[in-house]
Amino acid sequence: MKTELNGIKVMMLAIIIALPMTLVSNPLHTGSSDGTAYKLDSKNSRINWKGTKPGGEHYGYIDVVKGSIETDGKVITGGKFTIDMNSIVNEDLTNESFNKRLVGHLLSEDFFHTEAHPEAYFEITSVKSQRSAKDGFTANYMITGDLTIRGIKKEISFPANINMESGKVTAKTGEIVLDRTEWNVNFQSRKIFANLADSFIHDEMIVTLDLKFTSK
Repeated sequence: MKTELNGIKVMMLAIIIALPMTLVSNPLHTGSSDGTAYKLDSKNSRINWKGTKPGGEHYGYIDVVKGSIETDGKVITGGKFTIDMNSIVNEDLTNESFNKRLVGHLLSEDFFHTEAHPEAYFEITSVKSQRSAKDGFTANYMITGDLTIRGIKKEISFPANINMESGKVTAKTGEIVLDRTEWNVNFQSRKIFANLADSFIHDEMIVTLDLKFTSK
């Protein structure tokens, strides 16, 4: 009997020693239960754009055709987006001929060269909680990511107001000011070309985002 009890003790001791090693080598797989993925609602999402020059401006919108964000269940942790550069729309020119001419010029090599680069991309690399207010727009996060236009990738940061509730996410921004020459959009830039007098176009591209997402 004593020998049998000693054998049971040895067996139990072996199980106790082996169990932690088993847990380490085969950790519990949690999958995506800690967070939720949200898909872009492309039909109800838009990027608004504006360009200015001495004495005038043009504005319109462009489509974000696909994208998604990842969350940890509470805040955004990452995301990727594809922008259709051929979808540029101008809203200020009511003359159809002038409107078509402007859009065609924006699609050309002078600007976004969409024949060679039909898509632009944005990938989130950092999301930080940060409350700020400017020009009537209140933000609760600072978004940082890589924006690729004309095949050139540059890091940008901007404040955004992000709201998550009932299986939906909305993300809006105020005006995001981008220096177009950072992506080789150099047409009539005083930074690139001298002696333009008043025939220049400001280097600042102004965009605002209004994006909506639903859980996958």
